[in-house]
Amino acid sequence: MNGLDPRYPASACRLFVVVLLCWSSVACSTGSLHLRETLLTRASVIEFLNRFEEVAEKENFELIQDMVHDDAFFRFNDGDFVGKQAVRGAFEKTWKSGGGAMKERFYLTDVKVLSVDASGATATYTYNWQGSMDGRSFKIQGRGTRVLVVEGGRLQIIHEHLSRLPKP
Repeated sequence: MNGLDPRYPASACRLFVVVLLCWSSVACSTGSLHLRETLLTRASVIEFLNRFEEVAEKENFELIQDMVHDDAFFRFNDGDFVGKQAVRGAFEKTWKSGGGAMKERFYLTDVKVLSVDASGATATYTYNWQGSMDGRSFKIQGRGTRVLVVEGGRLQIIHEHLSRLPKP
């Protein structure tokens, strides 16, 4: 046993004990998150992911744009979106159309940080979307992967892949 986390091999755990750059929740008027020197941990990566969802809930891309890399590649069930402007278009289309649903909550569960190093992190998760449509409640779950990079003094999402859960 490596003395850190028995679910991960020693080589992966060594990544978690290296002093790295970490973002802090110092928000400017656009909601961007800036980095400061400290220890990047799995917990701080999870905090960043949750912060992104919290800010995205406001359905205003201006608030999350600094959290998305200029060369981001987002893959959703309805297509691939390359570059910040394409990602912005995908978010705004979703927010505008909504399909008649009243969104109540979007959140992540089962977050697993797979790697952390000086240049960023990778995590997988289950996404949960709860809402109502035509007076009926619904809950949709899927799975996601995010790749985060440190760029320009900020932790940013450079890749996201969302998909449905596999059929049983």
